[in-house]
Amino acid sequence: MPSNPGPSNLGPSNLGPSNLGPSNLGPSNSEHNLREAITMIIKIRLKLLFPLLLLALAACSTPRGNYVILLAEDDGSVGEISVTNDQGTQTLSTINTVVEIPENKAPKKPRELADDIVAKLVAETEGAQPPQPLSFFFFFGFDSDALTDDSRVIFEAVLAEIKTRKTVDISLIGHTDSIGSVEYNRALGLRRAGRLRDLLVENGVVVSAIDIKSLGEDDPLSDGNIENDKALNRRVVMVLR
Repeated sequence: MPSNPGPSNLGPSNLGPSNLGPSNLGPSNSEHNLREAITMIIKIRLKLLFPLLLLALAACSTPRGNYVILLAEDDGSVGEISVTNDQGTQTLSTINTVVEIPENKAPKKPRELADDIVAKLVAETEGAQPPQPLSFFFFFGFDSDALTDDSRVIFEAVLAEIKTRKTVDISLIGHTDSIGSVEYNRALGLRRAGRLRDLLVENGVVVSAIDIKSLGEDDPLSDGNIENDKALNRRVVMVLR
């Protein structure tokens, strides 16, 4: 009889894990490559965005120290201006660009400012400027230092204007018609200017802010000989600064 056969060589001799399955459960090469690609894209975007961020911050930053801003003309046109010192020169040719001028250094490279920054700086600059000078004419009766009724109305308007100003500087120039001597008319013109000065002081204007003088019959407003023409020369011209 045949002997009992031993274990078959056809079956697996080891029931452990198959060598066909993955031996490592970590990320595959494709996943690793994808992560590297995403990281590279982020870095590239940051490199592109960083200069744009710097430009945005520069446009939003207020210039310091001495600076020059190129603004548009009233008709919208834009010219060109060169900013020069001993250390160098920069040229502005684009609207709302600024050149800062550091002390003892060359002017910085021009940069553009945001519209709201420019508007703020312009408003601050205009606010720091003194008001424009204004001229007023006050008329007087014949051989008199008394204001006419119409000139009293003008005087009240002038007082209202003075109250809007932080500081005032006033010059008063007295004039007369040509009736009488030159010396008399020079003195009459000074009396008229002095009378207007006194009225201003009575209404709160500091006397040291007022300067008076007389031209007498010189520099007439009208050369006519009729009464209305002569009346125009009986005046005090006020310049309010």
